[in-house]
Amino acid sequence: MQYFEVIKEVSRILTFSEQNALAKIDDLMNTYCNQCPIKTRLRKLEGKTKSHHFCINECSIGKEIKQLGNELQ
Repeated sequence: MQYFEVIKEVSRILTFSEQNALAKIDDLMNTYCNQCPIKTRLRKLEGKTKSHHFCINECSIGKEIKQLGNELQ
C-alpha cells in the first residue's frame, strides 16, 4: 500500500476532530519543531531523552502538541 492510500484509509477511521488535531500537530511540527535550534542543541549536548523531555514539558509549542495529542486518546 502506498503512503497516500494509507493516509486515506486512516482518515476514514478518524473522526473529523481527530483529523483536525493531527493536521494541527503536523503543522506545528513542520513550522516550529523540525528546525528548532534549542531541540538540536539539547539533543547534541544531553541526548534524545532530555531534549524530548524539554520539548514536551518546557516548550510552549511542545505543550500545545501534547494537549492536541491528548485529544486523540
